[in-house]
Amino acid sequence: MVERPRGMPIYEQIASHRGWLDVPLKTFTCGGLFKNKNPPEMVEQATRTLSASPGSASAIWNFPLYGHMRACSMLHHSTWNDQVRFRVPVGWLWFLFCIFLGVRGFAAVPFNLQGPGVNPNDFRVTVFASGLDFPIGMAQLSDRSLLVGITQGANFFSGTGKIIRFADTNDDGIADGPGTIVYSNLPSSQSAVRVAGNLVLTTGQTQPITVLRAGPAPDSPLTFIGRFGINYPGAWYHPNSALGLRKTPGRTNSYDLLFQLGSDSNFGVTTRTASLTNINIPGAAGPLHGDSVYLLTLEDHSTNVTAGNLMRLASGVRNPAGFAFHPTTGDLYFQDNGIDGLVDANEPLSADELNFIARTNLTEPAGFFGFPSNYTTYRTGAVVGGAGIQPLIAFQPLPSPATGHESEGANDVVFAPPGFPDGLNNGLFLGFHGRFNSGGLSNEENPLVFANPSNSSYFHFIEGQQPGFGHLDGLLATRDALFVADMVSSGNTGNGAAAGVIYQIKSLVLPVPPNLKVSSSTQLTWDRGVLQESTKVSGPWVDVVDAFSPYELQTAAPQKFYRTRY
Repeated sequence: MVERPRGMPIYEQIASHRGWLDVPLKTFTCGGLFKNKNPPEMVEQATRTLSASPGSASAIWNFPLYGHMRACSMLHHSTWNDQVRFRVPVGWLWFLFCIFLGVRGFAAVPFNLQGPGVNPNDFRVTVFASGLDFPIGMAQLSDRSLLVGITQGANFFSGTGKIIRFADTNDDGIADGPGTIVYSNLPSSQSAVRVAGNLVLTTGQTQPITVLRAGPAPDSPLTFIGRFGINYPGAWYHPNSALGLRKTPGRTNSYDLLFQLGSDSNFGVTTRTASLTNINIPGAAGPLHGDSVYLLTLEDHSTNVTAGNLMRLASGVRNPAGFAFHPTTGDLYFQDNGIDGLVDANEPLSADELNFIARTNLTEPAGFFGFPSNYTTYRTGAVVGGAGIQPLIAFQPLPSPATGHESEGANDVVFAPPGFPDGLNNGLFLGFHGRFNSGGLSNEENPLVFANPSNSSYFHFIEGQQPGFGHLDGLLATRDALFVADMVSSGNTGNGAAAGVIYQIKSLVLPVPPNLKVSSSTQLTWDRGVLQESTKVSGPWVDVVDAFSPYELQTAAPQKFYRTRY
């Protein structure tokens, strides 16, 4: 049987059935390892609690430590009972499906999903929104609607920046309409959007970072607070374009924002400096070195925003235009673009990279990552120099570095949705821009890549050089879906009005629940999801603030119960 997540319309499984369609009724199951003979009534209560919880979950509860740990570990997931089902004629479902199509048509998707262990039938792929002007940056709001940054006009570098909100109230993977403009007064080349509590942050290539405040409702217009940006001393080969974001550990209404100041040339140490200046964001100031990643802490005081703690996190980087914090460990992952070819710019000297900074090392002095004299040679894989922190992955053509399918110009990077199928929920997705102004068959370098940093493996989840899309530059991961923004399907950033498309790739199967376990007498570990706690096994459950795996339990603390959710 094909598992069907809660809320998925029946018609979405029609294509995989013939004749009669079995529609199982939903049940819940619990199982697991029980230690120290926990009372049956507690197990029964936990079963009821987990059965009522949304989605997939795992749970551990512990008791005060008096010389030893008493714990119960239970795994829970929604399943479909094969014994109880009803049958519906597929013909009737097909008739209803066709009526639905008549009311609202589905646009064609120009690519297929592929790769080792990938079953395309495990996903629903839809055109979420189309006819857009250069969409790249995306962020999700509390009501699951999306904010999307666009640059209105035919030219990405000279248009008008705007933020549009899209809703999908029936969860069919298609936006309810053309979207609502919630902010208009932005510069061109918009490339990143992030949500930090009640704040919305946006920027574009060479453009300042604009700080906006959300209104009382998700569809309320955004209001301007201030902005800060980089004062460049002249032309700069790799200016700022990306944003990374995390909640500041140990503080409330505080957020750590990442941005890059890349190299000012293709292949050389940057000796010039720039500076950070601001409008109405006190504290957003200071000198900046090239070849770097910076962190700036923002404090939201409800009526204004201040900044501080400007910190250089990484040096020796060329153009790190995508950041992602691991949602479970808090570690930072970021990409870096390789050196363009010295003879043929389209044949790189060095490979694009995936790099890593542990959460405990997100401090100064900055780690050195090797650029420009230390790199992995494109195609051969030879390591030149060898100094600095080596990348987790250096991306080469597949399957053969000499003749295989290429991936060049890494842009956005996100951790996979935790609700994706097993094997695809434990890594990252990276979008590769490829040839700058080319799309379709003329762009052989623009795949969407899945990478597993635990074993340095990677493959093309969406193969590049296909008709119908140009640059899959923008990515957003939600609980069980990946949004992919093609900034301009023709590939031409200088003449691409209404050629932008956003796709939704949604999982149709339930993965194995998160693996929450007691790894030592006082330590919890889990592989994905958010740790929650409660004083009672029946709840209410709340997220544990600043919890990263591994998580140390306080032996003298009152009794608590733990579970993970995603």
